[in-house]
Amino acid sequence: MLAHVDAVDQRQLGVGPGRHPQRGREPETRRVSEALDCACTGGNALMHVVGPRGMGKTRLLQEAAETARRRGFRLLRGEPPAAADGAPGDPVPTLVVVDEPFHPGGGWRQPAPGPRPSSHTVWITASPPGRPPRRADGIDVPPFLCTTRLVLGPLSRSAARDLASDLLDARLDASLLRLLEQAGGHPALLIELLRGLQEEGGVRTVSGVAELVTSHVSEPARFYVRDTLAGSSALCRQLLCLMAVLDDGAGPETLGRLLDISVAALIPALEEAYATGLLHDRDGAPAFVSLLARCLVAETIPRSLRTALLRERAALDGPPPPHHDDRPAPELDERQRLLLRLVAEGLTNQEMAGRLRLSPHTVNYHLRKLFRTFSVGSRIDLLNAAARAGIPTAPDPRDPER
Repeated sequence: MLAHVDAVDQRQLGVGPGRHPQRGREPETRRVSEALDCACTGGNALMHVVGPRGMGKTRLLQEAAETARRRGFRLLRGEPPAAADGAPGDPVPTLVVVDEPFHPGGGWRQPAPGPRPSSHTVWITASPPGRPPRRADGIDVPPFLCTTRLVLGPLSRSAARDLASDLLDARLDASLLRLLEQAGGHPALLIELLRGLQEEGGVRTVSGVAELVTSHVSEPARFYVRDTLAGSSALCRQLLCLMAVLDDGAGPETLGRLLDISVAALIPALEEAYATGLLHDRDGAPAFVSLLARCLVAETIPRSLRTALLRERAALDGPPPPHHDDRPAPELDERQRLLLRLVAEGLTNQEMAGRLRLSPHTVNYHLRKLFRTFSVGSRIDLLNAAARAGIPTAPDPRDPER
């Protein structure tokens, strides 16, 4: 059913005054403007916006609707019109918005017979990766003068900084910039993080500069991750939780053994995990899109279970081989030894920060320094390397807050 966009519909689409243009998506918004130009001159265009959850598909459609409204377009939303609804030669430029909501693990509508594209019309539709946009298969594609597929991913560092500056209406101090790096350019997670900090008084603005006054992650950011997990299938949740605890340090064979399934059976779960927006492809392997996303997923798992998972993962490789290297074991200070013990407990960076009364950024810095010291790339490898070097990692009753 196709409907004109009235005042209520405009609020649902996010159009209207007082909204910032979408930052970091300038190339995509430029392509939308080009499609609208095509419609203004009597042509037509079909645009598919593809991306995982939280990457800004709906926001891009909102910006397209606002731009079209300012240019005098007729705005329609819902199903594309039947051939009779958009007769060729209709002189009114029209934008049809078809937003496909995210339903992880759910069913999808089969495409129905679609329209013949009329002149002066742009169809713009959004869908998660790996899924065809609604009714796209029924649209008679060849007559379109312009057919475009826009793929959305994480924002660049500069785009994330610009978005945060827009949201806070201020320049960012060094502590906030470091926090942005942990968000990894995930637009929705970044927005929820900053919105929560504002609501909870975790950020203040002094002389036009926004300053971070707390190291705690805001509750809206936690809720966003938990809500994403709750909407995913059981196997996808298991996969994400395992990868969060193992710090991206397990390959598909290890994940399959821990989940008691074949590597082939992992494929649908990985595809779904990519669609959540929490995972992305990094150098040909799945990895969390940001350190913050990984830590927030890990926080959903009880600490005792995290410790058990780390031990089970280490047991798959068998006991560490004897240390026959002639090189002496690395010299570690007391803080580094304490960090090793906290890693063995399965604590997240955020929990370590609370235990040690440090910022999560400082904890991450010292952990990465330990990784370089032992020439490893994951927490499991770090614990195994420490065991081979004869460095104890068992919890110490003298540790603070035990």
